[in-house]
Amino acid sequence: MSRKAAILACVSLVLTGCDTFGGGSEPAADTVSAYDGTGAEPPQEVLLELGDAIGDIRFPNGTSFDEKDSIILGAGENTFGKIIGSVRTDSELVTKFFKDNMPGEGWGLISEFQADDTTLVYDKPTRVAVIIIERSNRSTKVRVTVTPRNL
Repeated sequence: MSRKAAILACVSLVLTGCDTFGGGSEPAADTVSAYDGTGAEPPQEVLLELGDAIGDIRFPNGTSFDEKDSIILGAGENTFGKIIGSVRTDSELVTKFFKDNMPGEGWGLISEFQADDTTLVYDKPTRVAVIIIERSNRSTKVRVTVTPRNL
């Protein structure tokens, strides 16, 4: 094939492609508005289910607690101490779990700090709860410390 024939063939392909991809008579807005989609449902938001409650703090379902290093004093609305556990899920979901569920137990978020780990600080009239959510390779570590509030 000669050089002129090759160039002519390339130009023909380019011109044909322009007509196919952009030269149609239907405006793009009409094409987009008529699109019915693929029929696939969008994914549901992944939420962690409620699990065990220690005092008036609920933990995500599947939390395994470190009974050796946890110290729990009192019961119900008067629970104090340190609770250490881990959950086999993403730390962002664990953070969302606490932010969604602590207000339902009467806790008010007073501070949030996110760096390598997430720290959430909640209060009630007589107590303060500090929740530290630590990222890890296979699970998320949770450390909750509840102390009396100085009035």
